[in-house]
Amino acid sequence: MKRDQGEQDTGKIIPFPGLKQRYFEKGIACLEAHNFDEAVQLLRQAKEMSETDPHINSAFLAALYENGDYPEARLVAEEVLREGIGNYYEIIDVYLMILIQLNEHQYVIDTIEALFDEKEVPAHKAEHFLTLLQLSKKVVENSEHDFSGEFSIDQGIFNSNDLYEQTIQLGSLVDKNIHPYLDSLINMLADDTTHPFLKTIVLNVLRENKIEKNVNVKKLKLEGQFIPANLLQIHDMPLFVAINNNLEFHLGDHNPVLLEQLKEMSGRHAFILYPFELSKTDPILWAAAYRCMGYELYGEQWDKEKIAINFGVNSEEMVDAFSYLLTLEEISSPII
Repeated sequence: MKRDQGEQDTGKIIPFPGLKQRYFEKGIACLEAHNFDEAVQLLRQAKEMSETDPHINSAFLAALYENGDYPEARLVAEEVLREGIGNYYEIIDVYLMILIQLNEHQYVIDTIEALFDEKEVPAHKAEHFLTLLQLSKKVVENSEHDFSGEFSIDQGIFNSNDLYEQTIQLGSLVDKNIHPYLDSLINMLADDTTHPFLKTIVLNVLRENKIEKNVNVKKLKLEGQFIPANLLQIHDMPLFVAINNNLEFHLGDHNPVLLEQLKEMSGRHAFILYPFELSKTDPILWAAAYRCMGYELYGEQWDKEKIAINFGVNSEEMVDAFSYLLTLEEISSPII
């Protein structure tokens, strides 16, 4: 009885064994499932039980950031950095992203320049930090000239007119946190001046990051609404798969070299069109049109009626499809 009374007098609640770990594991599961609000609640409880656990602190910070709780995320990040909890450069990376979301670009500049002055930036982080530094300097510069201060990728990081360089820069975002650039990326998809090749890369970046916003895509006189997270990968698009299957049926046994060349060509065209597909949905018609492309590839004479009969399609429709493939080839061949 004495022992029970003593425990009551302390005013402390003794948690069940392993409760902190359960909160942590469930929080991580919610984070991975993009259920950010619940992840925040679970990881907050885990953090209250262990203020200095680096894994819990890092996960809690990530959940706050992903949930859009930027003011609290900033406070947590500053606390963790001040206390030296966890991987410093991973935390500083998230901290910089939080500052960008809060439009605190001068703090970003000051923080990164201090890191470089102290010569404490790891080689693998240097390029990334320089990119963020350039972004924030551009925003500050624009705001000083009475602009809105809104940053767009094509004004800052992607200010090159070189398609290859833009491709490399966009592709580098696949494994990075894209939320600071999300609005600019989405705007690129509806911008008539953005090359269709770049729009496909943007969509792949959004799909890889499981973006569930409805986005408007304009490409090659086509327009539609898509949720990137729900899109198939390019090589899984149904018409593309069916066309290649038909090409294999007609060429696989007697001309495997040409088959591979035409499959590579159809892959480039599918990439340019994505998330759209070829307008006519008959894969046999397009396979026939690609066979015509094969003759053109080797400078050979070809008989449209003979090819149409061999594939069982209308010759005039096949020629129209062939003409469209020539247009796609002009757009795609200099790029990939």
